[in-house]
Amino acid sequence: MATEEVPEQSEHATLEPLDPLTELIPPDELINKLAIPAFVINREHRITHWNLALASATGLSAGEMIGTRKQWMPFYSHPRPTMADIIVDNAEADTLSQFYSSKLTQAAKIEGAYAAEDFFPDIGDDGEWLSFTAAPLMDCDHKVVGAIETLVIITDRKKAEQQLVENERRYRELSVTDDLTQLYNARQLRKEINRQIELCQRYQQPMSLAMMDLDHFKQLNDNHGHLFGDEVLRKFAEIIRHNLRHSDDGFRYGGEEFIALMPFIDEAAALQATERIHQRFCDTPFLTPGGETIYLTVSAGITRINPDDDYDSLLRRADTALYEAKKLGRNRIIVATAPFRA
Repeated sequence: MATEEVPEQSEHATLEPLDPLTELIPPDELINKLAIPAFVINREHRITHWNLALASATGLSAGEMIGTRKQWMPFYSHPRPTMADIIVDNAEADTLSQFYSSKLTQAAKIEGAYAAEDFFPDIGDDGEWLSFTAAPLMDCDHKVVGAIETLVIITDRKKAEQQLVENERRYRELSVTDDLTQLYNARQLRKEINRQIELCQRYQQPMSLAMMDLDHFKQLNDNHGHLFGDEVLRKFAEIIRHNLRHSDDGFRYGGEEFIALMPFIDEAAALQATERIHQRFCDTPFLTPGGETIYLTVSAGITRINPDDDYDSLLRRADTALYEAKKLGRNRIIVATAPFRA
């Protein structure tokens, strides 16, 4: 059977060359396909491109913006340079920092590009957070002929970050404060007393502590209810806050017991401060749920730190003085009689 003869192929045969690329993709087509807002300016700071995403975000069309120097308009209430403008001027990072402060970073992998985040109060009804990046556009001689700037709305992310920070702050606050009175709690009391003892002993400075207890508080709750009792506790805490120095701290030790920690003063000065708190509270009228106006009293014990004191011994001495005030009829302040040993 005859077979068809196949022409022999040269081992040097080559594929047909592809047709040369004769038409570039139009720049407008490229920039309008970007999903994020972007604009381009030339060396005269005139807008050459304003993409569809930016037009949609700002309500300003390319027809309105191209050819103008109004690139600031969607972002600021008055004319000022955008990041793209500053880059076109080939400004140093110091100039950029004047406008964007510590929010400025150098963009990775893009020569001469910078990125920043900032809040723009003039965008929308309540303002928006934007993340924006600007990069220089070069000609074949590596000269800057323009700049492109892209923008991303990050308001939701920023709100989430701020909420996280606020939650952490609130958590830290709740971990050291009493929810009812907003004074520091007993856990924080131990930490602060130990810290102050170390400081005062190191620098041989005095420190005094007043332990205060509302008189007949259980009877008050039984007669007028716990809500009224809570109102009394909040008011007493307010009086403590308003009658201590900035260097002093107030604590709710537990129930109706409170402590004022007063570093760098002796028991005589602590007595004056405690008398002031005592007097303000005793002079405060309280209106009961039944419409009766009543006045309440408080007892207190004061002590001063000794060189060998720790948390327990200091509180024990203050508690002993408070117990003595209660035993003597309440509504009084007793200073611990244990001598101070220098």
